[in-house]
Amino acid sequence: MKITRNIFLGLFAASIVACSSAPEETVETTDAKEVVKQDKADAYSVENGDNTITWVGFKTFGSGRHNGTITITDGRLFVRGEALEGGKFSIDMNSIHNEDLPVEGDYNQEKLVGHLKSADFFDVANHPQAMFEITEVTVENNDEKGTSHKVSGNLTMRGITKNISFPATVEVTPEMVSFQAPEFSIDRKNWNVMYGSTGIEGIAKDNLIDDNILLTVNLTAARK
Repeated sequence: MKITRNIFLGLFAASIVACSSAPEETVETTDAKEVVKQDKADAYSVENGDNTITWVGFKTFGSGRHNGTITITDGRLFVRGEALEGGKFSIDMNSIHNEDLPVEGDYNQEKLVGHLKSADFFDVANHPQAMFEITEVTVENNDEKGTSHKVSGNLTMRGITKNISFPATVEVTPEMVSFQAPEFSIDRKNWNVMYGSTGIEGIAKDNLIDDNILLTVNLTAARK
């Protein structure tokens, strides 16, 4: 009986090791929503610099993962009084960068990034830009995330637009807006990024790439 129990515990421990570290839940995702025009709001300019989105992708089974960055190139945020009310920014899909693989070798940064840019994933040749456009900002403290607001907006990738909502910390001064969103997860299938997905039948277990991608947004915008 003790031997059987030890075998069971050993198999249980092995199954934990084999499990993916991918996030199990994604942010609220709906069809695209209407964007409110900001005719009288103050405009702050998002300019190319240190404004980035970090990403983490996972294998569905096992501990495999890759991470990197994408550059936010330009955009505007709209402020009324001391409150962020809207805005949009562009994401340069050609700027996809990997940070965990070597520059050279059998499987290196160039090979991974080339695959991510291909039609298997983000089809950058036909969709070189992604876009995020804010549809709503509400004050909503999230103690778990340490954030101050809930931000909703239309995310466009591969020509498909979906509305997502996620927690963020927004700070507004007369000179600058800081917009920081800690890790949140999206399901890539919503944008028809299907390579190696659980949404396709017949893929070997070891080749499955998790549908959920972790994203972190860090940007600032200066008063025009």
